Amino acid sequence: MSRHDNSQYTLGKIIAVWAAAAVPMGLLAWVVTPRLIPHFSLPAGIIYWLMMLVGLAWQCALSLLIVYREEGSINWATLQERMWYKNPRDPKTGEYRSALLWWVAPFLLLRLALLELTLPDVAGSILPFLKTLPRYSMQELATPDYEGAWWLLGLMVLHIPLNYFLGEEFLHRGVLLPKMKGVFGKWDWFANGLLFGLYHLHKPQIIMGTALFSGVVFSFPSRRFRCNWMAVIVHGSEGVFFFLVVLGIILGFV
Repeated sequence: MSRHDNSQYTLGKIIAVWAAAAVPMGLLAWVVTPRLIPHFSLPAGIIYWLMMLVGLAWQCALSLLIVYREEGSINWATLQERMWYKNPRDPKTGEYRSALLWWVAPFLLLRLALLELTLPDVAGSILPFLKTLPRYSMQELATPDYEGAWWLLGLMVLHIPLNYFLGEEFLHRGVLLPKMKGVFGKWDWFANGLLFGLYHLHKPQIIMGTALFSGVVFSFPSRRFRCNWMAVIVHGSEGVFFFLVVLGIILGFV
């Protein structure tokens, strides 16, 4: 039986949970991946991708462990309540109404606009060494060698739920966001967005740009309507785009 723990996190605990997600991703990207690349014939981007899947799986396991320690259960009813995976809640009346999901539309449009926006590399200007780090990209897969490589689609089938639901969203919006009001008050959504941006140690070039803005785009609707399905939908729009890119590579269209 769930023993709902309604206590808020301290700042130290918020940072500890954040670090438990961010640090492994950074180590997998900049320590483990370079050590593995010389030993495999796969492109560096694929090895990096595989390591990111490992990191996302860790975030899922960590999230479930945290919820279990707090609630005594990780059944779906407990996760719905603790991690805000219910229908959106009217901020004025407190009523749960599925029709409020339509409010995701403007945030989805803003997110899609951010995907098309080229922002300056602020982080690289402040810390020049970041410009020397390798930039792993799917573009190296856009060759005839990967036409018909349907196993890439298998990686996407793993990547989409891990990245946009069971990994990053479970931990940042599901575990952290409901527990941040005690420290940050009405600005908890903004702090959550900043932490999500800073979490991207595995992609430091985007920390000060798209990641910060998109983090806020995910966090605000989730906090406003106490519904993390909104963040999953908005964040997941990126997954649809990448799925189509990978499918285009396999079919020889890219």
